[in-house]
Amino acid sequence: MAGKQLLTALYDAGEYTELSRLSADADGAAEVVTAVGLVNGTQVYAFAQEQTVRCGAFGRKQAEKIGRLYQLAAQTGSPLVGCFDSDGMKLQEGLDAMDALAEVLCAANRLSGVVPQIAVIAGPCIGSAAMMAANMDLTVAVKGAAWYLKKDEKPTKPACTAATAEQAMALVRRALDLLPANNLTAPAVYEAGAADTVPTGAANAAAAVTDADTLLPLYEGQAALGRIGGRPAGFVTLQGDAIGCCESRRLARFVRLCDAFSLPVITFVDAAGFDGMRAAAVLSDAYAEATCPKITVVTGRAYGSVYIAAAGRQAGADVVLAWPQATICALPPEAAIHVVWSERAAGLSPQEQKKLAEEYAAVEGSAKKAAAGGHVSDVIEPADTGRQLRTCIAMLAGKRVSLLPKKHTTR
Repeated sequence: MAGKQLLTALYDAGEYTELSRLSADADGAAEVVTAVGLVNGTQVYAFAQEQTVRCGAFGRKQAEKIGRLYQLAAQTGSPLVGCFDSDGMKLQEGLDAMDALAEVLCAANRLSGVVPQIAVIAGPCIGSAAMMAANMDLTVAVKGAAWYLKKDEKPTKPACTAATAEQAMALVRRALDLLPANNLTAPAVYEAGAADTVPTGAANAAAAVTDADTLLPLYEGQAALGRIGGRPAGFVTLQGDAIGCCESRRLARFVRLCDAFSLPVITFVDAAGFDGMRAAAVLSDAYAEATCPKITVVTGRAYGSVYIAAAGRQAGADVVLAWPQATICALPPEAAIHVVWSERAAGLSPQEQKKLAEEYAAVEGSAKKAAAGGHVSDVIEPADTGRQLRTCIAMLAGKRVSLLPKKHTTR
């Protein structure tokens, strides 16, 4: 799809104002279209690389147009959308093109956390263009579109995938509706009814508690944006026996995105651990650094490092809720019985050890015991999850936290 067609699909009623329309370099028109218009009634700047003009090759003139767009987005506090469809850099421009790309990357970095930046991989996104897209907050890819810096690298997963370019732009419109225009603007609150579905586990909890037709799943369901009680929020699902480093990095970046724009982070937990210390450290750092409202719902397992890094109050959670069947303990019960109940576990058959582990989980790892010790705010029924979350979000809407002065963390 041509650049102007992408912009038509993005903006309300397909209407926008093209910026720097006559900008050109020695070999003709620039390979990008830049524009401003309204998306869901909010001003948004956007650029779309034009594959039909020298394959959308990135050079000095394209950098000049995109750089001006970043400048305007910063000055007006408006979101920015980039549509990528380029075979790479103008090699004939050499170092000039590389310096131009570096300038755009610096502009994107300065704007990060100030206004939302969303990338659309509408076609080839190779080399320099891939670096630009990866620098943005969320990436929406059209199915089959190439996105890589080096051809033999491991494929990078976008936040979400669409079958067509039109569907990709519809996803961008939904994401922009769930994010504020900038970090100084409060997210829009709508009147909305609560979902009636009762969650059955961590995997479907976000879909069950959000307002109807507002959930936008990201990263294959590991995260999501949505509205609950009319208020936008971010949702994280920690589930499985071992959370990997790639998953932790994606979720950590998502938590930082929510924190940058003051969206509450609601975390549903049913996980036994991480697959390594780096995975645990990356996610722990993101949760500890975030000052937005943070609410945890333990739906199943919250063992050891998972509880420490992302689930517990000492991880920065303002409220920790747990379902009655939740198990919260330092080690998986199957391992804990050989340490805490070693005398009872000695000499037992595998079946007997399994029963003893179930007893340990019910006695030592029960949600009620965690609540009695002050580690869990309340034990709630799954059917009451949505109501409790809406109450907590409203209660924490005015949360303010002052941090020690520093430039940034070192992790």
